[in-house]
Amino acid sequence: MPVKSYSIAESKALMDRYEAVLVRGYAPHKNLSGMLQKGYPVFIDRAEGARFWDVDGNGYLDYLMGFGPIVLGYDDPAVCEAVREQMARGTVYNTAHPRELKVAELLVDAIPGAEMVGFFIGGSAATSSAVRLSRAYTGREKVIRCGYHGWHDWARPGDVGVPEQVGALTLSVPYGDLDALEECLKAHDNQVACLVMETIQEAGPPEGFLQGCVDLAHASGALCVFDETKVGFRVAFGGAGEYYGVTPDIATFGKACCNGYPGSLIVGRKEVLGAEACRSVWMTATAHGDPLSLTATETVMGELKRRDGIAYQWKIGNRLMEGVNAVCEEAGLSYHLVGVGPMPRPQMDEGDQDRCMDMLRGCLARGFYLHPTHPMFLSLAHTEEDIEQTIEAIRESIADLDD
Repeated sequence: MPVKSYSIAESKALMDRYEAVLVRGYAPHKNLSGMLQKGYPVFIDRAEGARFWDVDGNGYLDYLMGFGPIVLGYDDPAVCEAVREQMARGTVYNTAHPRELKVAELLVDAIPGAEMVGFFIGGSAATSSAVRLSRAYTGREKVIRCGYHGWHDWARPGDVGVPEQVGALTLSVPYGDLDALEECLKAHDNQVACLVMETIQEAGPPEGFLQGCVDLAHASGALCVFDETKVGFRVAFGGAGEYYGVTPDIATFGKACCNGYPGSLIVGRKEVLGAEACRSVWMTATAHGDPLSLTATETVMGELKRRDGIAYQWKIGNRLMEGVNAVCEEAGLSYHLVGVGPMPRPQMDEGDQDRCMDMLRGCLARGFYLHPTHPMFLSLAHTEEDIEQTIEAIRESIADLDD
């Protein structure tokens, strides 16, 4: 496919103004300065389906999808229509709305082990609620984390602005290492309220790892929380817990459950979430259970079921991984995709990064946005033809390296 003249001059110009007035830490995961230095656009004008257009007018097939929330596609007609109808009836109320009950019952039916539901805004609020509930239920204060769980103090020990006393209550263990988890639990015997586990990291969990997390936590009197914020509604409705057949005490969801709206949620065992100690835990916020996010969640669930969307994500994701890895291996390029089909993760060798980044910039110039480090996300708006064109764009971009 021909490579058009490619410029991100407007992104560069806007970045100078952005850094003068925007608080740096409110969205550091986007790494705007770093991505701009790598040759990526950092200001988006609009998006539709599986594509977005930057402020310079360049169009891209997107494999980041807003860092994961967009599962049906940007500006999905079903979600937009449902949300418009709800918006005309109100966006936040004084008291409960019947849709809270309806969506909670849909989630209980769809997610194994879900007996009670709580609605929040943003993944950080969901994981933090799980921690607070676990502390209330167990009467313990320490938490073991594994993975990325948001920006709140408990999840970021050692960060600037996090009190040392708070950070000391959070412990960490490496992913996939049950021996390290057992050692940590023993070293802090009768002190750990819960283990919070980001279920799919890197290439995914070793066999038996997630069940081992539940078993070790329970053996020490702690709860096991599965952070399915990236994973839920993708590998399965219930995330990795459902896919691998493991039931935690609490699971947290966000991102894809609302197709771009900010709602998040927790599900879990009634024995825990309905316990007297948990019933009085204060987790309120004005927008928790907001009707727009609930409407989006209800619509997303309906569309994924109607269109067999979980299976479709696996199908096109597996094909993307297979095709990209074959092309790169054949060319001797270290860039490759690991993990699970609906959210493959890119990797590259340190000594080969310059060539890999040149290849990715070639893809940008051809209209394909492949993030260099973050997990990718498939959507129902991606077509099988899109996948084949992406594989071909990578092939052509690799060929450019030798020109």
